Amino acid sequence: MQGPWEEREGVLCYRTGGGVELYRLPVRLFPELDGYVYLVLADSHRILVDTGSGLPESQADLIRGFEVVRDRYRRPVGFEDLTAILITHGHIDHFGGLNFVRQRSAAPVFIHELDRRVLANFPERLITVAREIRGFLSHAGVSPQRQSVLLSMYLDMKTMFQSTPVEGCLDDGQRLFGFIEVHHTPGHCPGQICLRIDEILLTSDHILAHTTPHQAPERITRYTGLGHYLDSLRRIAALPGIALAFGGHEEPILDLYGRVAAIERFHRQRLERVLEICREPRTIAEISWALFGRQYGYGVLLALLEAGAHVEYLYDRGYLQVENLDQLEQDPNAPVRYRRL
Repeated sequence: MQGPWEEREGVLCYRTGGGVELYRLPVRLFPELDGYVYLVLADSHRILVDTGSGLPESQADLIRGFEVVRDRYRRPVGFEDLTAILITHGHIDHFGGLNFVRQRSAAPVFIHELDRRVLANFPERLITVAREIRGFLSHAGVSPQRQSVLLSMYLDMKTMFQSTPVEGCLDDGQRLFGFIEVHHTPGHCPGQICLRIDEILLTSDHILAHTTPHQAPERITRYTGLGHYLDSLRRIAALPGIALAFGGHEEPILDLYGRVAAIERFHRQRLERVLEICREPRTIAEISWALFGRQYGYGVLLALLEAGAHVEYLYDRGYLQVENLDQLEQDPNAPVRYRRL
């Protein structure tokens, strides 16, 4: 993809109108997921934005990215030179490499306060969220056996990260280090942030070039949910003068405002599809199947959560009703069936 940047050995470099240098380092996050870590250089600041997943290939890619910046761009920056580490949100493909980086850097770590406990007490976050997921899956009509399989996959992440202190919190409207604007954009994750540097925006997973970022119901984790996400999209759309955006995955976004509008249209169409499906009483599991068909592995849980987020949005706003109230009164553990009003 061509654009107003240069690229050497896979590492993209963009220089803002204010003279800030941004380097995009490609990393393999998981066997079927690629993404980016960003290195920001401005005056004496050497800032790493996200750290990759922490898996061996991701660590190797991170080291190689620094080597390319040093050897091909002639910017001798190492882990030991970092002055700050910013984590854009509490999903492990963005913070999982933090233990690896902290073994090589004394730089302070910053994250939004709503995701602080993900880093500071990782097992607690996993276990408490797993309890909420179990309740959601029961509500959705997933069998106890399938619930156990899905929760086991979710809890497998326990060994991937060791809790680590957080030195500072990122706040909405904050101007960090005098040149980075922080924008809190909850929805995809409670503490999701976007970072503005001059005319560019680092959107992390809030806005991607092609994929519509995954959603989950707020009943599982507060400040997630489709309502928060759409509100956050509109706040970003109201920011003037963004010429270019870089996400945590996929290619740069040359028309941020057009992309925001496309994502909003996508969700409106999916909401209409859910309403159509619910002309007859449906569980969330049945809605998920109708939307996405057969899924495998972790994709089953992701599809259920995505369907649940859209059902929650419609139910909260009075477009759906619970059809099987008598059954739920007799059996509180029965799956909920939704019908369009």
